[in-house]
Amino acid sequence: MTDTAVPATTKKDWSSDQEVRWCPGCGDYSILTAVQMLMPELGVRREDVVFVSGIGCAARFPYYMNVYGMHAIHGRAPAIATGLALTRPDLDVWVVTGDGDSLSIGGNHLIHALRRNVDLTILLFNNQIYGLTKGQYSPTSEQGKVTKSTPFGSVDFPFNPVSLALGAEASFVARTHDMDRKHMMETFRRAHQHRGSAFVEIYQNCNVFNDGAFEQVTAKEKRAHNSTAGDRRHHRRRRSGRRGRSR
Repeated sequence: MTDTAVPATTKKDWSSDQEVRWCPGCGDYSILTAVQMLMPELGVRREDVVFVSGIGCAARFPYYMNVYGMHAIHGRAPAIATGLALTRPDLDVWVVTGDGDSLSIGGNHLIHALRRNVDLTILLFNNQIYGLTKGQYSPTSEQGKVTKSTPFGSVDFPFNPVSLALGAEASFVARTHDMDRKHMMETFRRAHQHRGSAFVEIYQNCNVFNDGAFEQVTAKEKRAHNSTAGDRRHHRRRRSGRRGRSR
């Protein structure tokens, strides 16, 4: 329930004065907008909110939120956020990370934050590539991926971030994608409402180094079959069909 003592805010109040510096067309823009639009609805004060990030394109996120934030070192955002959440349980602590940041050098920190059920909201931007360092394969890149660091194709089997979170016994696990703002906002809302470790993987398109990585989900002709909106339309058609037959 929204705290009536919290002053009403708008997206503008949650947006910093910093120039947003991602590549034009990057999926990070839509995720940022979804978060900034959601925050006024959560009934929280800006001075009680902290965003912690590691290293990578996604890690610039705290600069663009008009709240407290920390741009930490590579992979350590969950560890820093854990210390903050445990010592200041009155704060609303978010972690923004990428597939390279949290599943490579930061893998253990992510796993232990999840298994300890620390009260954090963790947003993992997954674009299946290292974007900031110009296109090397990441822990979520598909097998056979040809990149600057794997010229003959990656031999690794990729991590599935959701499976990893479930294996670590995270108490809230969800997935969304950067082309459905409504779904993102609702997913982030539910993650925020959860008390304990909430993990959200976001399929995020890197249009420079890995464009179209998630077209099997986000392509217009396939989106209806891979989204909650599509499921609702499908169920409505089925219900209307059953009613027609019963008549």
